[in-house]
Amino acid sequence: MDEPRLPIPTGLPRFNQDSRAWLRSPKAWDRLAYINRTLPAAIERGAAELKLGPGDRVLDYGCADAPYSGVFGAGVTYVGADIAGNSAADVEVSGDGTLPVGDETFDAVISTQVLEHVIDPQAYLRECERVLRPGGRLLLSTHGIMVLHPDPIDLWRWTSDGLRFEIERSGLQVLSFEGVMGLAATGLQLFQDATWGNLPSALRAPYAWILQTLIAICDRLQSGRSRTYNALVYLVIAEKPRKP
Repeated sequence: MDEPRLPIPTGLPRFNQDSRAWLRSPKAWDRLAYINRTLPAAIERGAAELKLGPGDRVLDYGCADAPYSGVFGAGVTYVGADIAGNSAADVEVSGDGTLPVGDETFDAVISTQVLEHVIDPQAYLRECERVLRPGGRLLLSTHGIMVLHPDPIDLWRWTSDGLRFEIERSGLQVLSFEGVMGLAATGLQLFQDATWGNLPSALRAPYAWILQTLIAICDRLQSGRSRTYNALVYLVIAEKPRKP
């Protein structure tokens, strides 16, 4: 089998914005209702930690339908980057996965649910480091414990230690590390995912509603500290060191 050519196989050629409406406004009976409410809220809180102000520039590296383009405040320039064919992107990612922008040209980079899809995660992270100005920050979310979700391919999962290691190996310093949806809730999510498809179609919505309700309750009982060890999704803020 030929290796997929593009390191960032995400973008609008495979879907349109309407097809992702359920992700942005999940119903209570959607199979991923809880994480699809909780993760965007965590990302918006994390955006405040990027410390951006008027005149600053933020790059969304693998922007898809640019769901976070409006969360950075007045005067901040948002630039979306994705592979060819994504009309929501301002910058087209090169065929080798690199960005056609200069070194140290952005004050922040965001990467939301992209890293698990790239062919070479370290090359992707080093590109994030390259385009950041010294003192600039990366906001990154990616999967810890999660079932396969091709888009069109799904290559990686991380332990908390492994993700920290990979980010710091790229030259960035981890400032904060948060788990989104802890281990007990994740266990229920995996149980739901393993059984939902075996049910008659008429039972799937109420079944998902019950499980998603239990997931929300379980997650409220999980400590933030325990989530940093094991979670469905990890959210990381990292910084490019300032020059001496």
